Amino acid sequence: MEVKSNKLQAKDLINVGIFTAIYFVIFFAGMMLGYIPIFIPLLGLVCPILCGIPFMLYLTKVKRFGMVSLTGVSGGHRPLADRWGG
Repeated sequence: MEVKSNKLQAKDLINVGIFTAIYFVIFFAGMMLGYIPIFIPLLGLVCPILCGIPFMLYLTKVKRFGMVSLTGVSGGHRPLADRWGG
């Protein structure tokens, strides 16, 4: 009988890193449309569509609890670090 572990393995952490990097590159590229003033109102429509594609692909790879939380923590710590000078 094989025991199934719920701990994150190295493969899971690599998936978190790769998909988080892809997500942020696409998010950054989509937000560059904000430099063109006519596109500023459309950013709320364009960025979720652009970023939703890699995120849904990422959700197909999620096998263990905590992988999506790690993605959120890795993306959410940067604004806090900027605010507090870290």
